Amino acid sequence: MIAARTLLPAALLLAAQAGPPPPVPPPEAREKAIAGLHARAAFAAPGSSQAARVAEELERIGAAYLAEGEIGRASELLSEAYALDDSNGLVLAELTLCHLRVADFDAARFYLRLAEERVNRAPPEIYATLGDAYAALHRLADAVSAWEEFLRFGGTDPVVMARLARAREELALSRGQRQLALERFAIFADAGVPEETLERAGSDLERLADRQAELLGRSLSGRQVVVLYAGHAYFALTSVPDWSSGLYDGKIRVSVEPGAPAEALAAVLSHELAHALLRQACGDRAPAWFHEGLSQWCEGRRLPVSEVRAAVGPTPAVSLASLDRTFARRLSRAAARASYAQALSLVEYLIATRGAGTVACVLDRVGEGGLSFADALRAESGLSESELFAGWQRWSGV
Repeated sequence: MIAARTLLPAALLLAAQAGPPPPVPPPEAREKAIAGLHARAAFAAPGSSQAARVAEELERIGAAYLAEGEIGRASELLSEAYALDDSNGLVLAELTLCHLRVADFDAARFYLRLAEERVNRAPPEIYATLGDAYAALHRLADAVSAWEEFLRFGGTDPVVMARLARAREELALSRGQRQLALERFAIFADAGVPEETLERAGSDLERLADRQAELLGRSLSGRQVVVLYAGHAYFALTSVPDWSSGLYDGKIRVSVEPGAPAEALAAVLSHELAHALLRQACGDRAPAWFHEGLSQWCEGRRLPVSEVRAAVGPTPAVSLASLDRTFARRLSRAAARASYAQALSLVEYLIATRGAGTVACVLDRVGEGGLSFADALRAESGLSESELFAGWQRWSGV
């Protein structure tokens, strides 16, 4: 699930050298440039200053291939650079990323450990990126190691430092987690989560992914990480309300309560999977009310129109914008129940009046067409956001 274009910022192309480096050759000229570097390397003793300069140039071409997704070629060039200069921290970090991209975790850890043991200088940004890559895979110990290297090399970004602190806390809570690797999901479960619950979650997720693909018109683009916690200990670290059993923050995180029925776990997994697919489809451009309403619809919740007025309570949001703002606040259980009911009912109204296919079409226009949600909604349903809200009010009697 690591995408090279999103995980390789400009920091990957920084080199620990004085003066501006020569430009990376265009693709059609790279092999000629590489042949020239090989000729120079033949007369350079590994570890010498001449070898270090050749290694820097090989690294830059290798990094270009890595950013373009040519992992095999990138790995070849970076390995050659490492053989010439085994103290180049940038090369070691990029070799780690190469092996992460192909899920060779043992090799990735090998190069990360080499950096810890042998390197005294490297661009800290690359290790911040490496920590993010490991964290996305839920390889917390390796993420902590990479972010600690970020600090060792002089990194001071408070965002990265906060991620390191959170990862250390989570790591302390996740000792003994085991993993179930499926085609579309990597599921981690606390030691206190029964084995049958882990297995059932896997089969539920595979089934739910197929069902939601039909509604949303899209499938997961990579293996989705899912974490099953025995209780709310992790959620307490993130200030998640005690009434919530699930969270999506790039990973699907679910609290498994002892004795909870299987249907309840499946519903939470379905809800958070919908969030994952929506985020994949259109980033953060879908409004919160649509996220929460559609995720509830995907988990199987339905609210008869005759019950909407009572469910949303005496003070419902008076517009889509005001409903969106409620999800940005910390809500009591009662306030959350009302806001979620209103969001669900709005999605139900849209589907009832325009058809379930409208959902996938709106997502296509936002994610692939680049439209705003409001413009996509109007293009597919013929309704502005204010018209949608007014129609819902008439339909529901709110």
